[in-house]
Amino acid sequence: MNAVLVKNAHVYAPEDLGRNDILLVNDKIAALAPDITLPACLEPALLLDAEGRAAVPGFIDAHVHITGGGGEAGFHTQVPPLPLSVPLSGGVTTLGGLLGTDGVTRHVDNVLAKACSLEEEGLSTFIMTGGYPLPSPTITGSVTRDFACVSKVRGGKIAIADHRVAPVSAAQLAALATDVRVGGMLRGIVGMLIIHIGAAPEGLARIFEVIDQCPYLARHLIATHINRSPQAFEQAMLLARRGGFMDVSSGLNSATLGPDTLKPSTAIAVALRSGVPPEQILMSSDGNGSAARYDDQGHVEGLVASDLRTLCAEFRDCVLAEGLSMTQALAPVTSNVARAFSLFPAKGALTAGSDADVLVLDADLRPWSLFAKGRHMLHEGRVLCKGTFEE
Repeated sequence: MNAVLVKNAHVYAPEDLGRNDILLVNDKIAALAPDITLPACLEPALLLDAEGRAAVPGFIDAHVHITGGGGEAGFHTQVPPLPLSVPLSGGVTTLGGLLGTDGVTRHVDNVLAKACSLEEEGLSTFIMTGGYPLPSPTITGSVTRDFACVSKVRGGKIAIADHRVAPVSAAQLAALATDVRVGGMLRGIVGMLIIHIGAAPEGLARIFEVIDQCPYLARHLIATHINRSPQAFEQAMLLARRGGFMDVSSGLNSATLGPDTLKPSTAIAVALRSGVPPEQILMSSDGNGSAARYDDQGHVEGLVASDLRTLCAEFRDCVLAEGLSMTQALAPVTSNVARAFSLFPAKGALTAGSDADVLVLDADLRPWSLFAKGRHMLHEGRVLCKGTFEE
């Protein structure tokens, strides 16, 4: 039996619970209380004194190109697959994997295999079926069947308003969202559809056509990359007010995508202060995705891989630069994501019975110690576990 006792932490679950101890037994949180005495049956245990530090749920990043994204400027521009050490150093314990631009040389099967690999190495993972184009690439030949028969599938993926895909009609988008919804129903979860928003002027217009006709589909829709421009951001805030989700991409900023891009932490702060329902705001990294800038002829003029570790950096800026509370800053990367993908309270919470995914932050809100399913994966900012082929 593996036991860990985290002592004297200021716990944000993500709500502020004040000073508490946290007892981890195997892969679960066994107890959370102000002064836990370790039972004799659990000794010896790892004792971790978190005095002066915050303990929070491990971050959930629901938009990661775990097999690598990119490829827009030739095969040499394909981003490599994600190594285990990167999410660990960024405080991430749960990943959602998905395809990017290239759904030809990379496939949903590859995403599933890589998700299983990362799970075997110690993380928790789920995946999205589908990709940029229609018809959606799938594992079983059907989006609905993927949900029903592949346990790691919790979402779908499509791109709209983007020059890399043919225009999508409202009817096509509604049909795909319905397939996702029904597939989730068959599994007893809420199926989610991640909608990549490109740079075309129409932005989220097709999404609004869908929910005007089928308002019940709003709960299943996540518009991502919405901080790419002021217009997309304004549309996304309206979507969130109508029951959908706005997903801020922490890996997109003025340096990676251009001057119109809103800083992610600022986007979250503005949305909250504009009265957007807090539970409809998510943040993901677009990690290992390709942030490409194009000229007027459609040629790539700038290409960089989005960094998964920006998720923690932008959370930190939400608190230190934007003045949000810890709870406000944590929710878009913990509880909100867990609730959206039917993972709460196993994920996204610190409470008895939750998975033992605990991130301890130092006084500057940087990852100091990390437990993923009870396994000690990072300490004093140093990764303790690396992937099978990492040096």
